[in-house]
Amino acid sequence: MSVIQVEKALHDFAVKRMGSAIVLKGEWGTGKTYLWNSVIEKHRLNFARVNYSYVSLFGINSLADLKRSIFDNSVPSKSAGVVTTKNSVVENIKKLDFSDGVVGLRKIFGYGREAKIPYVGSFGGVIDSIQYSLVTETIICIDDFERRGNSLSARDVLGLVSNLIEKKNCSVILILNEGSLRPDDEFFTYSEKVFDYEIVFSPSVQESASLVFNSSGEARKIVSDNAIKLKINNVRLLKKIDYFAGLLDERLNGCNELVQQQAYRTLPLAVLTIYGGNSAGVDIDFLLTYQGSFSGYRMPDDDRSPEEIKLLAELDLKIEYLQDYGLSSIDEFDVAIINLVRKGYADDQSMLDLVASLEAKIKHDQDIALLQKAWNVFHASFSKNDDEVFAAFDLAIDVALVNFSINDLDSVASIYYDLGRVNKINSDIDRYFNEVVAPSDMREKNDVFRWPANAYIQQKLEEYFDGLVIEKSLPDLINYAYNISGFENTDVRNSVAKKTEAEFLEYFSSLDDYNFTNLVRMCLKCGQVSSPDKDIQDGYHDIFFKMYRCLMKMCEGSLLNKARMSKFQGYEKLYAQIEKEILSRQGKVE
Repeated sequence: MSVIQVEKALHDFAVKRMGSAIVLKGEWGTGKTYLWNSVIEKHRLNFARVNYSYVSLFGINSLADLKRSIFDNSVPSKSAGVVTTKNSVVENIKKLDFSDGVVGLRKIFGYGREAKIPYVGSFGGVIDSIQYSLVTETIICIDDFERRGNSLSARDVLGLVSNLIEKKNCSVILILNEGSLRPDDEFFTYSEKVFDYEIVFSPSVQESASLVFNSSGEARKIVSDNAIKLKINNVRLLKKIDYFAGLLDERLNGCNELVQQQAYRTLPLAVLTIYGGNSAGVDIDFLLTYQGSFSGYRMPDDDRSPEEIKLLAELDLKIEYLQDYGLSSIDEFDVAIINLVRKGYADDQSMLDLVASLEAKIKHDQDIALLQKAWNVFHASFSKNDDEVFAAFDLAIDVALVNFSINDLDSVASIYYDLGRVNKINSDIDRYFNEVVAPSDMREKNDVFRWPANAYIQQKLEEYFDGLVIEKSLPDLINYAYNISGFENTDVRNSVAKKTEAEFLEYFSSLDDYNFTNLVRMCLKCGQVSSPDKDIQDGYHDIFFKMYRCLMKMCEGSLLNKARMSKFQGYEKLYAQIEKEILSRQGKVE
């Protein structure tokens, strides 16, 4: 039955007394209790019974406990759906009239529930009987039937239901998860004798979503549409999604529309994956590491075992599941949304930082698209449309220069140079190096993906790398290298390499330190470094060369120092080789 049909049937039961005892059943999590509560909220003022009581059988182990719970949870129908509070329990206790001899018995036995009355039993049993006698003209909802305690049988519950409708003028609705009972459960033996009819609640995915996502706004529509796309009809999961969407709303309010779309796409998937069990198409570990389809890159292999073939087939299904949903890969922002669901709360600052970085990325993509548009105008024809072409490039430069790569800039510069607009593009190149390259963490020439062809950009890069020095003394740099970074740090290596032989001699000739030998060896080992990057290798070799020259000068005229030099034997050939290399580099030998 559809939501509308079921809701009407429940309305007729509660308002028009169509049936004294009914069963509302359906799959777990489809929202049976949720729907019944919505009927209560809409129609409680028109209920055909004076009172209402909701009882969950979860953990109830005896018929006496069930009777007591029905009484304790009774409220006037106009208050139906309100959670039972201490006040409502007190109001029910007030209904007990102890003005007769019962109050005397209570005093005699010290108010003890378990005080014994000869031939009657415990005093508590008397109170329970009085309480149950007051249950009348009540709509009673019995929920969680399959979760009742082991000592409470289905026969006991159904017997009580029969007594309530026949002797107490009550109406009873029992909510049951279909498929949760064993085939031999006593419920099936006695239910037909007790209940007038059953209502089967089997909502569509769209109907389940409409039950939960009833608030207005584009954000909720996005969440609802994505939940429907994932075929989530479990109301408990949908309510979790709605809850977490509420947490995100305030953090995403006013941010880029694409950021919101990404968040509200990831959220339903995260809830389904974490809480949905077998209904989820992927597990959480796979989701967190998902970086798009890679099945197309697999090489054919006839030697795969059946287990490997099965594993790859399962992997393909997971990839297809996420691609069909529209998820191309997982990034840091997606992980933050997933962690929100896992932890139940959001790290505000981390979330704000991620939103800011994601918005920056989106703006980058939008801005850099202007450059592609300019290239499209350039390649679209052989027309004499110089003004149109350069207007497009000028716009891209003005708006998106900070998002250009060096190769983007190099390509654009070639057009400007070819058409004699050198001054214009050179000023843009200057701005690019001031605003983009200077504050960047680019420290090696091999960090440049492809060395540019434009001579002016080459010059600016050489100046940039030559300028990567630290304005510190040689002792400070050597100690920093020894204790912290070594010479792998480009700035430190370049700074030490640019120090003069005189500075090396001044420092090491006056050094009196137990680490003297270690510091010298650290510098001499630079001569053994071989790197495909010539600038890196030159820096290492310059340090070695100046260190070895320093040692030779300190040995001049000192027999003691010559003796000390013996521990650094073995570098003579390397020194001769590097000396020749450096002289060649300086143009002093052929």
